[in-house]
Amino acid sequence: MDNLFHVRLRALNPDLKHDREYKIGLGQDLFQQWYVMITFGRYGSWGTNRTKVFNAREEAYDFINAKLRRRLSSPKRIGCSYQIVSFDGAEEILKTMNNKVIERFSWFEDRGTNRGVLRKAQTEIRNF
Repeated sequence: MDNLFHVRLRALNPDLKHDREYKIGLGQDLFQQWYVMITFGRYGSWGTNRTKVFNAREEAYDFINAKLRRRLSSPKRIGCSYQIVSFDGAEEILKTMNNKVIERFSWFEDRGTNRGVLRKAQTEIRNF
């Protein structure tokens, strides 16, 4: 199984006691089927895992975009926004995904320790 795309998001608001994590991964198995792995739950816990298999790559891309758009609406639903903690994706995947949703997320910075998570330049994503 090849992991071709991975994004990890985190919603943190100590006042509301929200500390949630959301991970999405895209890959292709030995049978040339595409799969999307989603893990979500409280930060630091095992979380809940879901895997969905697709026959076509475009179906998997649409599914990922729908899930990311849902995370963008989190301020209305849970009172804090998801931010990107880590991002790893092949350039060709991002080009074919034509993912404008990723650009709308901000990068996570750990404010409690003043030790920010290494920020990747957002221009990197926009250039894909």
